[in-house]
Amino acid sequence: MRTNYISERVYGMSRDCSGKEPEAWILDRMSWPEVEEQMENGMDLVLIPVGSTEQHGYNGTFGVDTGRAEGFVRRLAERLYPRALAVPAVPYGIAPHHMNFPGTMTLEPETFIAVLEDLVDSMYRHGFRKFFLANGHGGNRPAMTLLMGKLRARYPDIDASWASFTSAASDIIRENVDSSTHGHACEAEISQAMYLAPWSVKEDRRPGEVVMSEEEYQRRQYIGRAETFDDITRDGALGDATKASWDLGKKIAEKALDEIADYLRDF
Repeated sequence: MRTNYISERVYGMSRDCSGKEPEAWILDRMSWPEVEEQMENGMDLVLIPVGSTEQHGYNGTFGVDTGRAEGFVRRLAERLYPRALAVPAVPYGIAPHHMNFPGTMTLEPETFIAVLEDLVDSMYRHGFRKFFLANGHGGNRPAMTLLMGKLRARYPDIDASWASFTSAASDIIRENVDSSTHGHACEAEISQAMYLAPWSVKEDRRPGEVVMSEEEYQRRQYIGRAETFDDITRDGALGDATKASWDLGKKIAEKALDEIADYLRDF
């Protein structure tokens, strides 16, 4: 028995040259007897993609972060087959700094943490003890760290970890991105979306209209200030997404997959 990915339009996956679909356990393509059977066969690791519903300027849809996270996790499940189970993505995150751009949706940090705790608890009650959360949105990072502490205190027998997976390929980004301000709806992020969630990328891409000086922007890397994203950029984007490419997205995603899959094989 095996479970297949659904269409390329939804998840950015495709068959290889032989026409064979990748093997991976995907929860929303399985029945409960299949989950039970595979747990008996050694499936013990739950992969949870975590995204956000927020603006990405002219360059991407509100699904960029969630699409990248889910596309990444489904490829990760393929690499870790048959012991990993990819579950549906959490499409909402912590994005109050994007709320001045219409359409953005955000959760309070306490709500966000509670949702993830409940999801982990659900799978814990079914017998899972190993969890990895793949985060696709920078605004979620502080809460993800807090979540790990809460999970460890609540479940002494749990193994849980998380990563903002782009960080695992920071060397690739440094080598290929020369914009002084980047990190949101930029060439790096939109390139990843082209590879992992192509449906989330817009054709009419534009360079970000940054309104903050480069000196002040760099200072924000170590000084936190109460501000919204439109204090930094007029159109909601950084960098130059016109330079984004599928090839760069593949380099970033595959490097991150290599690093994280290697870590999780011994997890």
